[in-house]
Amino acid sequence: MEQIRTFSDNRLAGHCIYCFNKPETREHVPSKVLLDKPYPQNLPIVEACGKCNQGFSLDEEYLTCLLECVICGTTDPESLQRESIRKILNRKPKLRERLEKSKKIIDGQTHFESEMKRIERVIKKLAQGHAKFENSETKFEKPCRVWFQPISLMTEKECYDFFENEELALIPEVGSRAFQRTMIDEIGIPRAYWKEVQENNYSYSIAHISRGLRIRILIRNYLVGEVIWE
Repeated sequence: MEQIRTFSDNRLAGHCIYCFNKPETREHVPSKVLLDKPYPQNLPIVEACGKCNQGFSLDEEYLTCLLECVICGTTDPESLQRESIRKILNRKPKLRERLEKSKKIIDGQTHFESEMKRIERVIKKLAQGHAKFENSETKFEKPCRVWFQPISLMTEKECYDFFENEELALIPEVGSRAFQRTMIDEIGIPRAYWKEVQENNYSYSIAHISRGLRIRILIRNYLVGEVIWE
């Protein structure tokens, strides 16, 4: 994706974006486990401490493997599309067993009982990363909304509304990447727009709306998520 240098206040940097401790490392948002090789150039990077950097990895790995198993309808590594997920499940038989136990056949269709709290943690963590990278905003407080579901459960109108380049209620932080990316439509209205990190794998948008700061995410063209901070 196109990389843009931030010109926001330096005082907004210099700490782990998840716990405010001293940053010891940098991590990609989204994490590479959600993407395929060859990875896109200039992936978004945020500052994090080592504990937080590692603390989300198992949940992200779970979500990535779950989505692949759901999409393919099986936990058999040899029947999965993504090579990276085949390797993870071959290397971690307990994770594969956990996913297999969550699989149910209902009316001839394969379903998986998801560990919702783990998915919620990942969606929130991704949103925190995008808020920091794009708008230089560190979000420690609990969001007022964390929502996610398969895109197949949305109506046509819901999909249109979700992916619409919505009008901004506030201009982003001056100098931030979001400020520089702000799109002005043909009648002069500033709007947010979607950023594609990797085709078919990951896209996101960030916008100041009337309710607050909203992050929307699309993973594997299957799972949509939304996080809002008032």
